Amino acid sequence: MIRVIGLFAIAATVGITSADRSRSPSPAPLVVHEWGTITTRHTANGTAEGRLNRLDSYEPLPAFVHRYEPPVTSRDPLGALLKSPLGSGRGDVTMRLETPVIYFHPSPNAPPLAPFDITVNFRGGVLNEFYPEATPSVNGWNGERLSDAVTSTLSWKSVSLTDGVKLPVTDSHVWLAPRNVKSTPVTVNGGEIEQYVFYRGVANLPALLRTELTSGGMVLRSPARTPWLSGASATLGTVWVVDIRGKGVAAVRTTEPLTIARNDSSRILAQVAPFDPRDYSATALTGLKSAMHAALVARGLFADEATAMLETWKNSYFGTPGLRVFYIVPSEWTSYYLPLTISTPHTLNRVIVGRIDIQTGTP
Repeated sequence: MIRVIGLFAIAATVGITSADRSRSPSPAPLVVHEWGTITTRHTANGTAEGRLNRLDSYEPLPAFVHRYEPPVTSRDPLGALLKSPLGSGRGDVTMRLETPVIYFHPSPNAPPLAPFDITVNFRGGVLNEFYPEATPSVNGWNGERLSDAVTSTLSWKSVSLTDGVKLPVTDSHVWLAPRNVKSTPVTVNGGEIEQYVFYRGVANLPALLRTELTSGGMVLRSPARTPWLSGASATLGTVWVVDIRGKGVAAVRTTEPLTIARNDSSRILAQVAPFDPRDYSATALTGLKSAMHAALVARGLFADEATAMLETWKNSYFGTPGLRVFYIVPSEWTSYYLPLTISTPHTLNRVIVGRIDIQTGTP
């Protein structure tokens, strides 16, 4: 059985490394960083739930964000793919791709970049919210059920980088928080301007961990299928298991770094002990935020980018009561399900956080 270790040991050891990171010169004329979240929801026995585009509470995006609903050809009224507090949601939406933002850092020593194009594809899902303006499309979609046969595409054309531009006015916290980064704003096709490129969507995909609540705590296993795995295994890293009771009170456990292996779905990766009343405190979330920030920086984000990510998600990550699991997604998964191309020389670092909300009641 894999030993469960304390949160603050992880925070301390990772923090020493991350504190020394800075914006060092890059051999490429452009450094590109991206962060985002994939959210899934499991019952107590580990069954993946659908209807994740139905939101009980959420922080709305600004009205200027573009929304795309592909033609629905099914006679079965499953409803729209867009996220909404209305309706029952679609049963085939088992994952939300939430708030990926892409930052651009041109080298100060390089000549001005010529306009370039950006294209992102989403295998198994539909990209349906974005800004600035992009061209959306979907292949393999018949309006009936999301699956691996569906691929959605967003294309941004003639992207230019310019300092000192005026950004759209909004009071949306989830939109303003990602702006607090020292990146260069983007202008798309001579029109819409923002500090970053934003997109999100929904999919019929599983989490990268299977979960199960037992009398002995929480069991973590590899996913049943790993088509994204290019080699024999991939490092998942530390996993954080968090139970939030509200008003800043929470309990946290962390695992040792985990590895997902091909055809290894039956093996238990970790057994996380149940929380005791003595585990809950008003300081646990502070330690969790520090540990996650250090891990994000260790994976390649700049410190202000990691801060912006955690600030953007502070309510749903740390403020909403409930039991949840956090992990950092291996780059192989991101490259397989969410390939990104940029038509100018660059270096790229993408950091996606996986989040699983656990329903603790009877399935």
